[in-house]
Amino acid sequence: MIPRAPGKRLSAAVLVMGKGGVGKTTVASSLAVLEAETHGRAVLVEFGDGESGRRALAGAHRGVDHLVIRPAEAIQRGAAPLFGSATIARLALGNFAMRPLLRAAPAIRELAMLESVRQIVADRPGVRVVVDMPATGHGVAWLRVPRQGRDFLAAGPLFDLCDRLGRELLAPGRASIVVVTLPERLVLEETLELCAAIAGEAGMPIDRVVVNRVPIALPEEALGDARALAAIPGPLAEPAAALASLLAARANARAEAVAAIDLLARTDHSIWRIPLAPVDPSAKDVARWLRAEGAP
Repeated sequence: MIPRAPGKRLSAAVLVMGKGGVGKTTVASSLAVLEAETHGRAVLVEFGDGESGRRALAGAHRGVDHLVIRPAEAIQRGAAPLFGSATIARLALGNFAMRPLLRAAPAIRELAMLESVRQIVADRPGVRVVVDMPATGHGVAWLRVPRQGRDFLAAGPLFDLCDRLGRELLAPGRASIVVVTLPERLVLEETLELCAAIAGEAGMPIDRVVVNRVPIALPEEALGDARALAAIPGPLAEPAAALASLLAARANARAEAVAAIDLLARTDHSIWRIPLAPVDPSAKDVARWLRAEGAP
């Protein structure tokens, strides 16, 4: 049995990371819902068009503010200190000659997006901000850029931006890292590599690892009863055999999941588990399961 994670409260900013397809947006939305249910208000930050977050939050707690950060708008906001004013930044960045430069300098976009997150957190003291970060490698690159900028630059507005992000957002106690994974050995091995990269390249500890879609343990007698019924000649034999085959597959999947999670349990990461549901669960359902796992 894997021990439950202690109920240590996460930081004001929670950065949810993981590879694509593991349920990262669902977990981020659920953490925001759980916070709103507990403390009345929370923010979910998403990048791009915001459709994934909207679907995940459908019918969720009304105390969740869903904010969508778009790259062009973030760059203009983040560039204002560099140009001395928001108006000059907007004019300069709107110049046709600047657009190829920005496309060729992804670090500028990453810094701008992170600065938008920092501003959201700073503008809402006492409110938890949950951020649905880009998948795997992109997410690590986002965390790494401010650190690299501080090391490379000696002074100037861009150094100040990197330094501010490092002190006020990407620092232990300022932000918590939650990594989402699946109970499959290969995925978990990739997750451990991701956790090592976050710690080593960005200097951020991992606060929680959420294992999503963990198969539920079946009653011990279920498979035996189905096999016994299948052995009795009659109209129920064929459907009972099909049921026994299905239950055996579920039992094998559960055993493989437990073995994979044991790999993770041998590390020092605290684990939250979300059960496999027959249909896509709502953010409120996942929030309830996370609370049962000790999520604060």
